[in-house]
Amino acid sequence: MKTYFATLILSALVTFLVTPFVRRMAFRYGAVDEPNERKVHRGIIPRLGGIGIFIGILAPLPFFFIFELNQISDELTNNPQLLLSLLLGATIILILGIYDDFKDAKPMVKLAFQAFVALILFFGGFQIDSLSIPGGREIPLPFPIKLVLTLLWIVGITNAINLLDGIDGLVTGVTGFISLALAIINVVVANDTFIGVLTLALAGACIGFLPYNFSPARIFLGDSGSLLIGVFLACIGVYSLFNSSTGNSGLLLIPMILFGLPLFDTTSVMITRARKGESIFKADKNHVHHRLLRKGLTQKQATYLLYIVSATLSFLAVLFTWKQTPEIIMGGICVIIAVVFWMIWLWKLRNRPL
Repeated sequence: MKTYFATLILSALVTFLVTPFVRRMAFRYGAVDEPNERKVHRGIIPRLGGIGIFIGILAPLPFFFIFELNQISDELTNNPQLLLSLLLGATIILILGIYDDFKDAKPMVKLAFQAFVALILFFGGFQIDSLSIPGGREIPLPFPIKLVLTLLWIVGITNAINLLDGIDGLVTGVTGFISLALAIINVVVANDTFIGVLTLALAGACIGFLPYNFSPARIFLGDSGSLLIGVFLACIGVYSLFNSSTGNSGLLLIPMILFGLPLFDTTSVMITRARKGESIFKADKNHVHHRLLRKGLTQKQATYLLYIVSATLSFLAVLFTWKQTPEIIMGGICVIIAVVFWMIWLWKLRNRPL
């Protein structure tokens, strides 16, 4: 257990120390976000936060290979294909994000790169190979369905996290809650040390970055950060929630709960755009956080509210993974109903003119 805490703390500390240098570099080379009518910030804010996040995630990993600490070191060294494919995919998506932070890449270019990265990750071992239905029955999936579902999941979650990044500290905090929930699912429930370490490294990096990113932000994640976080969360989600080899074949309810906030935001925004006859890639002010700001909340209030929603959904996902007794299920259903009504209220806000 000490190793897990050390991973979390080291990632947080390294990210916290590195981010000021990244911030100065972004200013120096012009990777900045300037205010406009769609954005909520007023000053010029540097991007490139993904560089600090990536360094923080990587920071603990060499120690496991150099010092061969314990069973966790063995798990990491025994999964070279998974680890290398994840790092390769993350590096490619980071480079794409850095380019976008400077040049604003076109949506279709970004989508093509995301699909390419998803293919690398699929053949590297991150696959939705089975699904479960209530009652414990596991349904193995044929190759074509595995491929399509995995690509949709990785690209979908990556974009959902990217689109959610609209106000200071939102994605960083929400990722922290989701990552800690996935860490508990892997370490405590499934006893999967390999993914548990990677999840805690991601959570630690987000914790270390948050002091600079919370309102008023001194640096943004940028696409380099939100795309990188999205890929890591998508891969960890695949291996944690949809993988029969780990004993975690996917009861669909759990990932839908855990990733409920970004999935709801992305789905509802795209439906709204499609209904208006607009491109689903067109940027607008119809996201959850925009509507909360329009309702009169400050950035901090909107962020805190969405933190509460994410923390509640993360707690429910852990609860359902750990034990599925009638009492827990009924309690969870009640909370889900409350969250659904809250989301319906947000949906009604969407249909009001800006």
